[in-house]
Amino acid sequence: MESFWNSSNLFKILIKWKWHILIITGLGMLLTAGATFLIKPKYKSYAVVYPVNLGEYSEESFTEQMMQILNSRDIMDNVINKFNLSEHYKIDTNYKHYRSTMYYLYQENVNISRTEYESVEIKVLDTDPQLASDMVEAILEFYNLKVATMHKLKLKELMVINDHHQANFKLKNDSIVKAMDILRKDYGILDYESQVSELTQGIYRSQGNSVLIGKAEKQLDNIKQHGEAYLKLEQTYDNTLDLFFQYRLALDQQEIEYQKDITYAQVVTSPYPSDIKFSPDRVSIILISGLAILSLLILIIGMIEKSKK
Repeated sequence: MESFWNSSNLFKILIKWKWHILIITGLGMLLTAGATFLIKPKYKSYAVVYPVNLGEYSEESFTEQMMQILNSRDIMDNVINKFNLSEHYKIDTNYKHYRSTMYYLYQENVNISRTEYESVEIKVLDTDPQLASDMVEAILEFYNLKVATMHKLKLKELMVINDHHQANFKLKNDSIVKAMDILRKDYGILDYESQVSELTQGIYRSQGNSVLIGKAEKQLDNIKQHGEAYLKLEQTYDNTLDLFFQYRLALDQQEIEYQKDITYAQVVTSPYPSDIKFSPDRVSIILISGLAILSLLILIIGMIEKSKK
């Protein structure tokens, strides 16, 4: 066999078998060319988009997050159902491996990839150019719906938590107000600092008036016994009221976000029904088949020549 692969011997043998090689290779290429016309041409539609308005769910970049969502099973199922792709791909829904087959065909015809500029390309191949374009549009539509749903679920959880905290602080403040009202009603404590100052000055000005001095001293004694408790209640009320309004503000902002109707993809290139077929690439198929036939022929000729020796 080594002598066969010798360049001079190989050249002589190829010359010897040249008509066989030319005719068989030529016929094979013609048959391949004819077979390519039996393959339904596919058309490509695509969109280029940038992620926008996405929240941080992990350490992934926004582009990676977008790709994860676009490749999600939910979106695949929605697209398959919307366009009845089982009928389009001619897959019986009762087939044992229906779902895995549908996902395989979907992934064969739908490609989600990241570009060098951190945008995302959504590409769909199909024998129907309009369907390919519509599928790209639908993928973007379902992507926006899915992200919106994810955001609303997250906001809803936060709203429930903030509403719970807000309600708790309101209850605390209500109980503090009741306790302060008791001190005001039973002991006449209204404003600790100003009352102490006014009563002290009143005693000083009422020298000689034992009745007024007695009332003032009694009020001061009440303040002395219960004033500290009143001050603590007042400080606690101010702190809990501040926290109440913080949660109220957060809840209001979350409710505004929840009501927003926004998109999560900035479309750079919109899809359209292509008027030029993407596949099959007949020239490449014919050339590859010709090289394959030629290689096989050379191997067979080599075996025939060896058997003659």
